[in-house]
Amino acid sequence: MQQKLSRNVAVLMAVGVMSLGLAACSETEAPDCGALQVNDPWVRVAPQGARVMGAYFSLANDGDTRVVVNGVSSSQFDRAEMHETVVNDDGQASMQPLERVTVPAGETVDFKPGGRHVMLFTPSQAYAAGDQVELILSCGAQSAELPVAATVRAQEPGMQSQDDASMKDMKGMDHGEDGSSDAASDEAGAAAAEDAATAN
Repeated sequence: MQQKLSRNVAVLMAVGVMSLGLAACSETEAPDCGALQVNDPWVRVAPQGARVMGAYFSLANDGDTRVVVNGVSSSQFDRAEMHETVVNDDGQASMQPLERVTVPAGETVDFKPGGRHVMLFTPSQAYAAGDQVELILSCGAQSAELPVAATVRAQEPGMQSQDDASMKDMKGMDHGEDGSSDAASDEAGAAAAEDAATAN
């Protein structure tokens, strides 16, 4: 009787282990960009001479596995970094770098003013509203590339026109860099424009 009970316990344990394995399989990660769709990509127009611009889009994963975005690049800029705006208990906002962003299966992750975004450093030329910028997303363990054409715009698609004077009055955010550097000043300017756009 005891031996039969032991066999039943062993069978139940084996079934439990198999169930855990199947559950793990349902949470697998795509080795590349999978079924990832990039919607409404745009880059905020910057003042003449600015060395930093901000890019935004929406990532929709229509597949059955999660997709991990490891980074963004562009041949039209010296470098690109994914950031996220974080507000502390005192209400002060700063931008923290993101090493990767996971888009769960069947879900959408937004990169928008006041939240996740991409900072584009040192443009190869001056870009005006209506120009096209190519962004390249790197996904999965294979570092697969997903090219995206983003349009340079004055404000977020669907938003009302923003008063330029009010944009100049906005204060910049702290990016955690030396405020004396030109790059930090440009980032603060980009952040100010980002703040102004989200104020509408």
